[in-house]
Amino acid sequence: MKIAEDGSWCWFQDERALLIDNKVFFTGVTSKGYNTVSEWNLDDNSSKTTIITEGSLPADDHNVGSLMLRPDGKILTVYSGHTYDDSVRYRTTVNPFDISEWTDESSFIANAKVCYSNTYYLEEADLTYNFFRGNGNNPHYMVSKDYGDSWTFGGRLFEFPGRSYLRYASDGKNRVHFITTDGHPRHMNNNIYHGYIENGNAYKSDGTLVGPLSTTENSKFKPSDFTIVFDGDLETREDVGWTSDIQLDENGTPYFVFTVAKDPVSRGERFNVSKGGFDNRYHYAIWDDGKWVENEIAFGGSRLYPDENEYTGLISLNPKDKNILYFSGDVHPVTGDPLLVDGERRYEIFRGERLDEESPWEFTPVTFNSKEDNFRPIVLADENREIVLWLTGRYTTYKDYQLKVYGKVIQKKKTVKKNENKKITFLISKDPDNYEADLTIPYFAMKLTKESGFETKVILGEGERNEFKLPELEKNMDSDLLVFFLRRVALSTDQMQLIKDYIAAGKPVLGIRTANHAFSVREGDIPLGFEDWKDFVPEVLGHENKGYGAARSPTHVVAEQKTGKKILKGIPEGEWESQGNLYLIGNTLDKKANVILSGTSDGKTNPIAYTRKYGKSRVFYTSLGYPTDFTHPYFIQFMKNAIDWTLKIK
Repeated sequence: MKIAEDGSWCWFQDERALLIDNKVFFTGVTSKGYNTVSEWNLDDNSSKTTIITEGSLPADDHNVGSLMLRPDGKILTVYSGHTYDDSVRYRTTVNPFDISEWTDESSFIANAKVCYSNTYYLEEADLTYNFFRGNGNNPHYMVSKDYGDSWTFGGRLFEFPGRSYLRYASDGKNRVHFITTDGHPRHMNNNIYHGYIENGNAYKSDGTLVGPLSTTENSKFKPSDFTIVFDGDLETREDVGWTSDIQLDENGTPYFVFTVAKDPVSRGERFNVSKGGFDNRYHYAIWDDGKWVENEIAFGGSRLYPDENEYTGLISLNPKDKNILYFSGDVHPVTGDPLLVDGERRYEIFRGERLDEESPWEFTPVTFNSKEDNFRPIVLADENREIVLWLTGRYTTYKDYQLKVYGKVIQKKKTVKKNENKKITFLISKDPDNYEADLTIPYFAMKLTKESGFETKVILGEGERNEFKLPELEKNMDSDLLVFFLRRVALSTDQMQLIKDYIAAGKPVLGIRTANHAFSVREGDIPLGFEDWKDFVPEVLGHENKGYGAARSPTHVVAEQKTGKKILKGIPEGEWESQGNLYLIGNTLDKKANVILSGTSDGKTNPIAYTRKYGKSRVFYTSLGYPTDFTHPYFIQFMKNAIDWTLKIK
């Protein structure tokens, strides 16, 4: 949902957002350059924004402030211009947990023009630190003994001819971790390093002392004094790293993400920038058994605009779960194929999750088929939920933008049952009109294994649609449930017979969205040895496909039975929305079918989820399954309930 009409942020300031009880607080810079702090109330989804500065700083997303919850409940914000002047500005709320009234702006005068603010309170020392960029474009810090009411200069972190880019994370007690580059990726073939600060000293990742933290205008440290995590080879102009986000797990161990430019232009180039910046990748790093392990995990796509060729849509971590992250890209995260909407590339937000640290990442869209770009996610979390914020709109440069802030809440699900003796096999196809099933279904299958204990297998078909093959189908016919999310394919006679025999044996069937034209081939001849099965829909699923509703109109979903039990267990009363358009079936539905959900779109209403029997087989079908449905908590719960129904699990 939209929670602010005008806002933006850079990514070298933290915390830019706080989750406090049932409220989200976040900073921003409007298109006119006004610094703001906003509040999103999760109880009623209301939001409000307070303007912090009005006209004192130019429009520039680098001016965004940090937020810190003080021990007294008041909220501190620290901000500065983008090397605009030497003032680090700060204000505090007058009352705890209330952004409506703030103290007057105060300033700490630094040793040069400044930029960025990263503000942390350390409980054991009872000190507040703000890390900022100052003299020589190097990182410095300032210290407060009164939670940010006043400040003194602390010292210089690096003294180094490069312009290092640091991300910080604190345990809130006595330690601040950082990751850093050598410099700006335009000017340096960056490596990425990690270190931490504790009790006045700086350390490498393994605890090796680097030396006392500077308390003066000078420092003996440079980035390469710390632990190298990503070796981009400083002498070679490829694989250029840039820091994105760092978090700490429950043991205080860091994990982080960063970008790697695979096609940078020549070092320092400012004119022929169109020759690169189209292939950025996302990497993930974790400290494991005394060493850093890092891997490329997804394609990130192209730069947001020329000249800043390493400005990606960005990647951010769940601060409570090292196996969950979000990122933005204008390409398919697995294949790198461009994401096109009306012929133009668009940046979409993706959620990534994996079963455990040894498992591959699976991705599903949070936004899809968007008319505007979506980028720079921020992730918040507590024990029960996660919240993702992102920017949507036009971004021409860091000084010229028109952006809105959107947010989404996902409830955290714990494993409630173990079903290791039940195997579910998903049969899917990939084509431009099959709603990203190649992403959403592996993601959903992973969640079923993680949260419900099912054994799952996803079979992604291959080949031309008129002679389609489901690899290893023969080895998986012992499945307890077959799930269909295929679109207009013909299978070999042998594979189609396996499916028919499975259904004839009275085993359950679950169909999602395009399953209602799964085996209905429209065009071209079907080669000898292959066949379609147009009667699969009327015979097995129990209806006829009558086309689609308006392509851009969402579907308003209403329960046709009492919510809170059976297939509607965990589904609250009231209407909810799927961003997908309505599938039409007219009045063709089997009269004995049990309609669970109906949908309304563009003035038309149809059943969109139901159960029925075909012979001895339990059959469930839903025309929901639009890509963004797979991060909708009601849809996910509903599908889990439907699977339990097909498998007779109580």
